[in-house]
Amino acid sequence: MENEKTMDDKKSLKRERVKMYFLEAAKEIIINEGHEKVSVRKVADMAGYSYATIYNYFENLNELLWEVKGVMVEDLFKALQKKMHRVTYDIAEVKEGFKIYIEYYFENPNVFKFFYFYPLRKPSKKTVDTEAGPDFNAMWKETFKGLILEGRLLEKDIEAVAKTFIYAIHGLIMLCLFNNGDLTEENAYKELDKIVDYIL
Repeated sequence: MENEKTMDDKKSLKRERVKMYFLEAAKEIIINEGHEKVSVRKVADMAGYSYATIYNYFENLNELLWEVKGVMVEDLFKALQKKMHRVTYDIAEVKEGFKIYIEYYFENPNVFKFFYFYPLRKPSKKTVDTEAGPDFNAMWKETFKGLILEGRLLEKDIEAVAKTFIYAIHGLIMLCLFNNGDLTEENAYKELDKIVDYIL
């Protein structure tokens, strides 16, 4: 009985490892070439498996990309946390935090395009955990903690304020990436400063 359990554990670990090979391969293609270049065959080739094998792990390309997006959101969250560990919670540091967020997408433009321009559909399979993920609300509370303590921001308004910033920032990034007008990366940071000053 114990041997059977050990065998099942090994099979489960192997399955998760192979699945991660596919996810990492798809992620690499998206980052380096863009989501337009992702195909089942290309992902399988890069992972070192036949394209038919991928269907033992994912129902279709949409499900694979849905899970890849989850992995990439985790990557973004970790990158932000790593760079924001010394935040002192004043307005200058809030600006710095959002600047780090913008920089991530300027360094990874294909990630931004995949997140916001690829028409993903939520997979129908119930086994796919679509709800778990980074706790961005906790991060916003931490980011704005100093302003709440100063009485400049109410805790109940954090979500609305954070979303206002994110939507504005996404607009700035999009205008920069698609060369719409004269908005450069440098000008985007200046515009960010104005937005933060105006809202806070």
